[in-house]
Amino acid sequence: MIGDLKKLSLYDLAILYFKEVLREYQRSFKIVEPPPEIRKRNALSFIVFIEETGERWGCLIKDWKRPIGSDTIIKFKRIVDNLGLTAGVIIGNRISELALDKAKRYGLLAITRGEIISYLYSRGVDKRLEITNEENQS
Repeated sequence: MIGDLKKLSLYDLAILYFKEVLREYQRSFKIVEPPPEIRKRNALSFIVFIEETGERWGCLIKDWKRPIGSDTIIKFKRIVDNLGLTAGVIIGNRISELALDKAKRYGLLAITRGEIISYLYSRGVDKRLEITNEENQS
């Protein structure tokens, strides 16, 4: 069942999260692939381009069993700065306290799988997905 958010990949959850957040602010966006040398190193998953404002948010998704550490935050901050991105969002299953503090200090948004799922459930996204899925099967 597509309405079960817990079964979605972290990448799919991230896309749903951005759709919902930006929909609330009446913003449209495009997902842009990062430069090949950055993508090859898994240093950036994608860039969210917000059409109305021209902002570019770098997004790094780490679907690891272990928590994201502060070293990953430091490397990601360098990528965001080097590419001249407006903001950086790092998403993981778990994020260490030290990494959360470092992300906050650098002005990066660090979000866990649980926070995204909780946010999406609170907005009723799971119910909208079920309706869309039923319509597509008809």
